[in-house]
Amino acid sequence: MSASHPVYRIGPDTFHTDPARLEQTLARYDEGKGLIGGDPRRRPQWLHPLPSEPARAFRLHQSSPEHLQRLRAFLAAGGPLEIEIGSGRGEFILDRAARHPERRFLAFEVKWKLLRRLAERAERLGLTNLWVSDDDARYDLPRLLAPGSVTVIHILFPDPWWKPKHQSRRIFLPPFIAVMADLLQPGGILRVATDVPGYAEYIIAQVTAHPAFAAPRPELAAAFADAVPTSRQAFCDAIGRPYQYLYFERLAAEPSAPPS
Repeated sequence: MSASHPVYRIGPDTFHTDPARLEQTLARYDEGKGLIGGDPRRRPQWLHPLPSEPARAFRLHQSSPEHLQRLRAFLAAGGPLEIEIGSGRGEFILDRAARHPERRFLAFEVKWKLLRRLAERAERLGLTNLWVSDDDARYDLPRLLAPGSVTVIHILFPDPWWKPKHQSRRIFLPPFIAVMADLLQPGGILRVATDVPGYAEYIIAQVTAHPAFAAPRPELAAAFADAVPTSRQAFCDAIGRPYQYLYFERLAAEPSAPPS
C-alpha cells in the first residue's frame, strides 16, 4: 500500500470482557487506572518535547500557566466545539477544521510522533481553530471543559483492547461515558466508528446504558456528509474490510426514574 494508505493491524475477530477484572478496574478508575501513556501528573517532563509555545499543542501538567491560559481562552470563546479522541494521522480533523473555520476543535492523540506531526501540519495550514494534545482525553476533558460545552465528540476506529487484562484501557467504560454525557450539550452528537467485529454491539450496549443516550440514529450522518475518511477507514476501503459508524444524540433531558 502507498504511504497515504498505511497497513494497519487487523487484530482478532473477537474480544473479551472479564467482569471481575473490570470491577477492579472501575474501582481504581479515579486513580488513573488504564490511562494511555501513564498518569500525566507523573509523566517525565524531559521526554518527547512538544512544539515550542505558543504553538497550539499542550499538556495539562507540563505546559506553562500562560500557555494554558491561552488554551482556556480558546475553549471559552463562542462557537461550536468539536473534540476528536484518537486523531491518528490527522486527516479527518485537519480537513474538518479547515472546512469549518467557524467551529473550534480539540484533538487528542497519545502517540507523540503522530501528535507532533499533526501540530506541525496544522501550523503550516494556518489553522487557528485547532488545539492538540498527547495527554489522555479521559483525564483532560473533565478538568478543562464545562458541562454542556461540547457540540460533537468523534471517536473513530478506537483500539478495542481485546484482552481482558487490557480492558481498563477501553474508552467505552461507564465512568468516561458519564463524562461525555456531561460535556455534550443537549442535542450534541457522539460519533463513533469501528471495524472490529462485535465491537459496535459492545459500544451500543455501554453507551445506551447511560440514561443520557438512546439507540444510535443513522440519520445524523447527514451532518457529516463532507467528512473525509480517516487513514484507518481508507485502509478498510482498500482491502474491502467492513466498518460501521454509530451516531448517538445527547438527550435534552435524562428520563426520570419510574415511581416506586
